[in-house]
Amino acid sequence: MRYHITASSQVGVMGLKRDTLEGALKKARELREQGIYTDVRIIDTENGTVIQEPAPNGG
Repeated sequence: MRYHITASSQVGVMGLKRDTLEGALKKARELREQGIYTDVRIIDTENGTVIQEPAPNGG
């Protein structure tokens, strides 16, 4: 698994893994849309960098 997704809530911290960047971006977006997770980050486990997500469209 190349991408690690972390998200915080009042209950604690959740960690998930995805093989593709597309999958990681989708899951991070879903977590934010739930409205209970904060500080959602995607980390590339091969080089340790935090992925800069594209800005949401519309608004």
